[in-house]
Amino acid sequence: MGVLKSLPVVMNHYVNEVAWRMTVSPACFEDQCRNLAERGLRGIGLDEAEAYLLDGAGLPENSLLLTFDDGYLDNYFYALPSLYKYGHNAVCFPVADRLEAREEARAPLDAVLSGRAAVPDGVARPLRRTPQGFTVRKDIFLGRAEARAMDASGIFRIASHCRGHYGVYTGPGYRDFFRPRTQLRTFYRREEEPVWGMPDFPVKPGLRFRAFIPNPDMVEEIKRLVPQDFDAAAEFFAGQSGPADLRALLAAYKKRMGRRETDAERRERMWREIGLGKEELEAILGHKVQSLCWPWGRYCEEARQLAVDAGFKVFFIVFGGANPPGRPGAVHRFENSNRGGTWLATQARLHMSPLAAGLLALVGR
Repeated sequence: MGVLKSLPVVMNHYVNEVAWRMTVSPACFEDQCRNLAERGLRGIGLDEAEAYLLDGAGLPENSLLLTFDDGYLDNYFYALPSLYKYGHNAVCFPVADRLEAREEARAPLDAVLSGRAAVPDGVARPLRRTPQGFTVRKDIFLGRAEARAMDASGIFRIASHCRGHYGVYTGPGYRDFFRPRTQLRTFYRREEEPVWGMPDFPVKPGLRFRAFIPNPDMVEEIKRLVPQDFDAAAEFFAGQSGPADLRALLAAYKKRMGRRETDAERRERMWREIGLGKEELEAILGHKVQSLCWPWGRYCEEARQLAVDAGFKVFFIVFGGANPPGRPGAVHRFENSNRGGTWLATQARLHMSPLAAGLLALVGR
């Protein structure tokens, strides 16, 4: 048996029945797990991956690491039993603040592993149609008890994806307002509560960019003008007088819509995401974590240093490439696809070659 030269790391998000670029169906994922096992490939555990990435510990050439971002409940009900059935391990990176504050799992671990658990409503298809005709995501996240059970099982370990996975406004330019509409993305909000009627300022990854902070007086005036209930806000924007009044309000703030955050504010905000997110997750799990998956794979040098100061040692990104031993600073991942058969096994084999992994990253496959 040869020695692994590059660890293939697979990036997953959803395992459910919604047709979406980042979604793998439960049937497809089980087929992939079966094919991996039949071809002698094994999803390793987080401890093994960290030893390889940090210390250069050897791994057999049939190894790969399966990762899951965000912490959706479908990972528990659909991914976990397939991993267990075919002898694979994996790691889940939940967003700490999205872990539901429930201390009892929605199904016992043994029932989930055996396939006997009833899947809660909304897990398979987390999309809802509003009375106004909008389609919105209503993702269901892991609860604290489910996260602890997954982690304690050793099958599906838990590591950090920061506290809130928040974006930030990056400037005063806008073309529309934040209004009720079809929303298919999960993570699109800032740390503050969303305000119907706010200018739809550009939002970018919060650990990469400096924030633009809207004028608080303007925000309060918007709240007084625009109803903050979904249905009432939709009715407000369906009329003509409401949007016209909103445009007039914002015109008065044209030259004082907000300001850039200070260095101190930026550091404090990023520490809430990185450091407090780590503390919250460790309190839930009852042990330390040392692996961090960057939200959107984007970060700045100050964020990286804050993560090191917090005690993180292994850092996962969202871009493809090679992962030789002893390289924990930017662990490359390639995205899974809703293709069954041998697709994932073939991709994993290719990514065991540093040269092939680099070439595949360049061509965007």
